[in-house]
Amino acid sequence: MDLSNVNDTQLRVRLAQEEDRTYLLRLLYLTSVFGDETAALPQSHIPDVERYVDDWSPLVDGGVIAVSDHEVPAGGAWLRYFTGENKGAAFMGAQQPGADPHDENLWATAFDPETIPELCIAVERRYAGQGLGEILLKNVVDLARAQDAPAIALWVDSENPRARKLYESAGFEDIAIPNAAPGAMIKYF
Repeated sequence: MDLSNVNDTQLRVRLAQEEDRTYLLRLLYLTSVFGDETAALPQSHIPDVERYVDDWSPLVDGGVIAVSDHEVPAGGAWLRYFTGENKGAAFMGAQQPGADPHDENLWATAFDPETIPELCIAVERRYAGQGLGEILLKNVVDLARAQDAPAIALWVDSENPRARKLYESAGFEDIAIPNAAPGAMIKYF
């Protein structure tokens, strides 16, 4: 990784901890505005705070954080296993409230949707374009594999071709979820 344009000499990736929750909130913000901190925050951001950060558990869900040798956070990726009512955008099962979560006809895969974590990922702008997204993605995929997940899912906006290219190069493919907006991708293990 070429860090010649920043004053950090090295980055390392570590497991996310409870103390990282505030940083995950920042990363969620970056995902909501596609890294453009001058962009307007979409309406979906507020409900996503509860869904992706408040309900996140470092022990159950997990994640990884990249930090510089100066302890400056550079980005992160985290997982969410959705087992309650408040599902994520790439949940592979029933999307409508009140639907039977055990109705396999509403599943997008042959696997129980509650066993497939949804991935969130963001990189700080000063580290963008240097391969950190690939490193974070590899580490969080390895984490999901270590958790014995059968796959990992994500949702990417059609207005974010750079992210889509990263996910496709990592082996993610489009998947249609019944009664859900397009944009879901999955990587099977």
